[in-house]
Amino acid sequence: MTRFTTFCLALFGIFLSMDAMGQMNIKGVVSDESSQPLIGATVLVKNTTRGTVTDVDGSYEVAANSGDVIVFSFTGFTSQEVTVGASTVINITLREGADLSEVVVVAYGQQKKVTVTGAVASLKGKDVVRSPAVDMTNSLAGRLSGLTVIQTSGEPGADGARISIRGTNTLGNSSPLIVIDGIPDRDGGFGRLNPQDVESITVLKDASAAIYGTRGGNGAILVTTKRGKSGKPTIGYSFNQGWAQPTRVPEMSNAVEYANIMNELPIYKSIPQDEWGAASQAIKTTGVYDSQTDGIATLSANYSPEAVAKHGDGSDPWGYPDTDWFGDAFETWAPQSRHNLEMSGGSDNLTYFASLGYVNQDAYYKNTATKYKQYNFRTNLDAKVSEHIKANLGVTGCF
Repeated sequence: MTRFTTFCLALFGIFLSMDAMGQMNIKGVVSDESSQPLIGATVLVKNTTRGTVTDVDGSYEVAANSGDVIVFSFTGFTSQEVTVGASTVINITLREGADLSEVVVVAYGQQKKVTVTGAVASLKGKDVVRSPAVDMTNSLAGRLSGLTVIQTSGEPGADGARISIRGTNTLGNSSPLIVIDGIPDRDGGFGRLNPQDVESITVLKDASAAIYGTRGGNGAILVTTKRGKSGKPTIGYSFNQGWAQPTRVPEMSNAVEYANIMNELPIYKSIPQDEWGAASQAIKTTGVYDSQTDGIATLSANYSPEAVAKHGDGSDPWGYPDTDWFGDAFETWAPQSRHNLEMSGGSDNLTYFASLGYVNQDAYYKNTATKYKQYNFRTNLDAKVSEHIKANLGVTGCF
């Protein structure tokens, strides 16, 4: 070993020692503004894979070097970054990140979040379109607390999800009440709404939906569509193109593998274990095996060696086929597209919003008859007739 190599290894060892000496265990507690511990808050050393979550006491412990930046985050709270110094104890107080001045729809009125005392969750329309599912029920999955979304089918036109709020609350139908622009149980439902038309979605849980009586026993979902605003006419167009495929397609045996399996099954059922190897070799080569044990009849192959060979070489595809049924039946990718054209504007006394949408969803099967197409339109007009009278007109259609 040369002197230069020895020097480099020694220098590398010094650097490793210095890094180990600089690393320390940072401890502390993460709590909210009322000094309550936050359970499950994320503690991560920035730009590294070192991290942890807080325990039931809000406590954490993570390894970090002096000068590292630790990021503290928790759902619904504003993230906070702290640079590691000489102290090994860092206690953090996170503040709620929700905008409490935001106005949410509550039954037949509106209310600021800061004054809402019931169990209410809300979602903006711009957040819905971030996951461009064809059926809008699937766009709500994981976006609102207390909302359970289960999709049971992927067939185009029948891929809507089953929605429940905080589990099953009543016998029979446990679906929540859907209210669109103040109209409960409107024909057409919730799933086939155009996401581009949605202004906001509010989920009323438990007693918050009591205003709807027994129909709100499973909670309520309030959908508010977009309205026009006074000003010059604005026109917008959006287009989304996606492709879908099955999450997992089973890998099936081909014809040769299937024939060999069917030839081996009788061996394991009727031939003694110490003869399995000899029987398997005989079945593959001659198609017949005579057991050395008295009382066992001659075993013949379900598929002769000649038949197995023809299934494999493709010399007679009609008599001895080897068909990949999944490959022949399924598309590699199933396309789906959405187009939307909208216009809004108006004056101080009359505002309007109009939209026209088109959805085309193909199925996984080749040459399928289960394709789905949807055309929808919407017009919302708001007029100020006098100082004390306002008129609203909404026209929508889907076919």
